[in-house]
Amino acid sequence: MSRLKTKTITPVPRKYIRRSDDQLIADLKSEIERIRVRAATKAVRKDPALRHISRAIKAIDAATAESGDSAVRTALQEARTTLGACLELNGAIVPKGRQIGSGVDPEALYDYVRGNPGRRSEEIAAALGAESKSLRTPMKRLIADRKVRTAGARRGMQYFPA
Repeated sequence: MSRLKTKTITPVPRKYIRRSDDQLIADLKSEIERIRVRAATKAVRKDPALRHISRAIKAIDAATAESGDSAVRTALQEARTTLGACLELNGAIVPKGRQIGSGVDPEALYDYVRGNPGRRSEEIAAALGAESKSLRTPMKRLIADRKVRTAGARRGMQYFPA
């Protein structure tokens, strides 16, 4: 007869964090908002018209991110605003727009690089009043169009007019 050895496991005491009334209320409000978003998403999926409007907004966002012309971007943003209002009137939630390259005009970026050769992205962003991340897409487009050339690597990269 063999005896089985059993190992007793001692439970680890749990530490509970007491939440204040304000924290409990904030947690409940966030849960309510999450449920509202889920219900609105279901409504969009059910209604074919709302589904197409939502897809159109996403297509406009993609076109805006790819466009280099400020007039075209302005017209696309106006169309997005109109379609977003249609969704909101029906109680649906408007999809969040792409933030890639937003707020930085490629022409203004090119003019700055032409007037200030050898600047790094942090310096350019500070001069244009934008974040460094928002320069990536328009700068890549300028480099691909061979309007701007680079020297250096990573944070030390400098931009020059081609």
